[in-house]
Amino acid sequence: MQSFVKKYSIFLMLYIVFQPILDSITGLMMRMHMDVTFGVFIRMIVMAVTVFYLLIYLILNRDNKKGFMIIGYFVLLALMSIINLVINFKTKTLFVPSLELTTLAKSIYYPVMLLGYFYAFEELAEDRIINRLFPRAIFYAINIVSIIMIVAHFTGSSFSSYSYYKLGESGWFFAANELSAIVSITFPIMIWYALEKIDTWTRIYYWITIILAAYSALLIGTKGSLIAVIFGICMGILSTIIQFFRRGANKKMMAFLAGILVITLGGIFLAYPAMAVSRTAELHSEMIKDKKQKAKTKKGLTKDQEKYVKTNKTVSYLLSGRTVYFENASGNFSKATPAQKIFGMGYATNFKKVKNAKLVEMDYIDIFFQFGFLGTIVYMAPLLYCLIYLIGTFFRKFIYMWSFKWALLVASVVLGFGMALLTGHVIEAPSVSIYFVSILAYAMFNARIFLRTNDDPYTIGVNE
Repeated sequence: MQSFVKKYSIFLMLYIVFQPILDSITGLMMRMHMDVTFGVFIRMIVMAVTVFYLLIYLILNRDNKKGFMIIGYFVLLALMSIINLVINFKTKTLFVPSLELTTLAKSIYYPVMLLGYFYAFEELAEDRIINRLFPRAIFYAINIVSIIMIVAHFTGSSFSSYSYYKLGESGWFFAANELSAIVSITFPIMIWYALEKIDTWTRIYYWITIILAAYSALLIGTKGSLIAVIFGICMGILSTIIQFFRRGANKKMMAFLAGILVITLGGIFLAYPAMAVSRTAELHSEMIKDKKQKAKTKKGLTKDQEKYVKTNKTVSYLLSGRTVYFENASGNFSKATPAQKIFGMGYATNFKKVKNAKLVEMDYIDIFFQFGFLGTIVYMAPLLYCLIYLIGTFFRKFIYMWSFKWALLVASVVLGFGMALLTGHVIEAPSVSIYFVSILAYAMFNARIFLRTNDDPYTIGVNE
């Protein structure tokens, strides 16, 4: 069994590299209107095996207190999920078992994989395998995404991010928002890996991968990917400046790295007018004007269109109409039974037709409506614990947090939590949450070592 734990821990690292391939196959299958996709099937199998892996790991390590807490959490989560299903089966106007069960399975993916990766890091830390595997796995995975995006772009086979605008590209991936969240969360890790690798002047070729990743991210045309690229580069610049003034620093190398970061940032600003995200901002303004003009005609606007027009222009652009979906879902929740308010309304609150089932696409809000007051506390507990722990570590070790490894790891975690609100499709989307939870688990594992030993952990290096 110990051999299984070791091998499966390594598999979880390699599993990250195969994510873009799964996603591109899934994208093609969904374009062919196939109900059960290859990617979802594989991810559910991996989740099931990871549950077995966690049980074996806890048994072998014989940490009874920790084991009981983790098993107790999953029992509680399972109980809450069953109650949620039973209540909504009896209460909802239209209960679609396939939608409810699929959504629930995707929701449970994050806590299972978060713990799976945390213990995988513990297992592999002893022989320092994670130094070679995890940062490199993220680096290779996003390089595969970049290659797919660029090949799709230049062969004219890319899907549109915004079909109604015919703007932006999502390569051979189905969902532009999910793709945007993936590149947003991982981009700082890409920068960290490249900056650590460029330890001599001759290794500047690593920066080419960052240029390609940034180019691919900006091809998508979403606001989230643009914000993430700029934020990641700015954090890199800040960390190089701080290191430049530290004793013993290679000032020439730090100045050189800061220079390529600044040049890259400048190039993005210069290219902005030609980007799809720039054009979507213009079209958004045009659409608002058109709707206001239409409101004056006899035909008028629908209730949702009227809500959209009345929303603050900047807010409606940043949230892309999610405020309208929030108002509708909030109205349904206010009419829900007490049991539904406590345990949740399941998928997309209450709807009379499947085509009218709309998520708000802001993860924290969707989670609240899905799981209710009590269910949300249970479901979000691991994330809240990680967030509080990492914030505490950041301030307690503040002076150490400006190395490339910590500054950009922090940036990645911040973007993960931020994109969950801004674009959604992070926590409850397995194709995205796998990146988020693995990076979060990596940060938690190293933060625990840092606080326990007061030494910057070797396990977070990339050059060994």
